[in-house]
Amino acid sequence: IGKTSLVLKAIENKKHIYYLATESDNLRKFKEIGSKTIEILKDLKEKDGKIACVLNAKKETAYLFAHPLIVLNKYFNCVNIANLDINKGLPKIRRDAKNILNRFKADYITGGLDEYPITGDKAVEILKDLDIDAVVVSGVPHALPIEKLNKDVVKIAISDGPRTYHPIKEIYDYAIVELDAHAKVLGKRDIVKSRFGEILECVL
Repeated sequence: IGKTSLVLKAIENKKHIYYLATESDNLRKFKEIGSKTIEILKDLKEKDGKIACVLNAKKETAYLFAHPLIVLNKYFNCVNIANLDINKGLPKIRRDAKNILNRFKADYITGGLDEYPITGDKAVEILKDLDIDAVVVSGVPHALPIEKLNKDVVKIAISDGPRTYHPIKEIYDYAIVELDAHAKVLGKRDIVKSRFGEILECVL
């Protein structure tokens, strides 16, 4: 088997693993939506589109939810918004924010990692002034009132667990679910690879 065939096989295998996990939750639409999301991003890349990457994550889960945004920054012209204020919260919250900022450079800070229920409002106000083609909100996207963003842009949400899928799919164009985010970040002090981020690394 040639190198190209091996790479393609690896890509398909990653997709299979990702979608198989989501399908086990009886949410088979994930496969279709995930594929469409990837195609939308590939199309934006060809058009040199600009993406706003918004991290609105809960505490240490930000180690995982920052990962797909870091990947997008490799391939797109991005502006980054994040609730990574290193001066807000308890010492551990501040350390986590500082650790993530070493890997994910934020252009705008909306608040601390434990302020995710309210930092979404500030993120939307920032988004209103940006010239962008798409918004990707990772972490707790349903805490960000994206419906207040009166822009004709692609809206993509990345969240934790199948229970959040239905709420976010009502207000975003595409919804991606990362399973077991909380379990994966326990005891971590650096970026944790996400399934969707790994797929993006392969296909973009």
